[in-house]
Amino acid sequence: MGQPAPAGTGQLDAVSCGNATHCWAVGSPAPVNASTAPTTTPVAPSPVIDATTDGGKTWVAESLALTPTPALAGISCPDANLCMAVGLNGAGSAGIVLVTRDGGATWTAASVPTGAVVLTSVDCAGTADCTAIASDGTTFWSAHSTDFGGTWTRDGSLPAGLEDAGALSCAVDGTCLVTGFTATTAGHGQGAVAVSIDGGMTWSAATVPAGTGLLQSATCTTVTTCLAVGTTSSTVSAVVPARGAILSSDDGGHTWSATGSPAPVDDMYGIACPSPLICAVVGTDWTGTPAVGEGAVGRSLDGGLTFSASRTEYTPLALTAVACPTTAGCIAVGGNTVAHLTLPRPPRARTATRGTSTTLPRRVGR
Repeated sequence: MGQPAPAGTGQLDAVSCGNATHCWAVGSPAPVNASTAPTTTPVAPSPVIDATTDGGKTWVAESLALTPTPALAGISCPDANLCMAVGLNGAGSAGIVLVTRDGGATWTAASVPTGAVVLTSVDCAGTADCTAIASDGTTFWSAHSTDFGGTWTRDGSLPAGLEDAGALSCAVDGTCLVTGFTATTAGHGQGAVAVSIDGGMTWSAATVPAGTGLLQSATCTTVTTCLAVGTTSSTVSAVVPARGAILSSDDGGHTWSATGSPAPVDDMYGIACPSPLICAVVGTDWTGTPAVGEGAVGRSLDGGLTFSASRTEYTPLALTAVACPTTAGCIAVGGNTVAHLTLPRPPRARTATRGTSTTLPRRVGR
């Protein structure tokens, strides 16, 4: 069930939940139309952080004392009071790290990893330990903070040639995944996954089937079993309507293969699995000629072996990110909309046949 985000919200790109009721979504400011913008009074800042304290029923915009407004690409909230958001400063000249320690009442600028011209994602294992993906304009690399953004240490570089490094997903055993692509021909690329087994200190390129389309998100459901989603399109220079793609790994993200299961959603942008059996995916369904996209949701009750489409209401825009704080529900965002997803319970008799049944929770440090 979707609803409009708070008035003025531009493009929401990431979401994180501190618990079942407290979630935050971040994104980029709405563009200003110079031809209609008032010339005598300042334009109100566009919200780039929206929050809910009732599990997604209502949302409010949280103010930032920053001018110009930054563009935020990632957020991680280890509890209901602490969140870290990362992205690009309002001038477009350097990365930015924002933190709150009072549940979003105030946001303050933290230190930025040295050399980071942009930060694309962040994952906080607890109240102090955070890992972020940064770029110096040429290479993507990870940085680690043990004091919630007070100081940063540069860790390993992601594999050479990886572009558009996306959402970072780390688990308690130190396994971290980042999706992206490697260029093939002009305007086209092959889906790629970077994997770390030591919390981001070192990275290697996973083995992905030749011809894989662009990959947007990945997560591990158990110690060995991981899932990645994206699209069959290889076009990086424009949005080309295509079918969804689902890959799986049985060795902790090092080797990937197509699942063979029909994708429940066309272009897929986000996946979250609150248990080894239950997963939710979000993205776009394309209809008509010319194709028009709207938000779409799919779910799995068998650890990603099969997916089915879910019914949606008021999801007029693509859903680009999802977070599942419990096995009963998730929060999804996309464009200037937010949505609450209700998850069904898996059948008692059904168990996943791939991987192990050991849940892979969020990290608690390294």
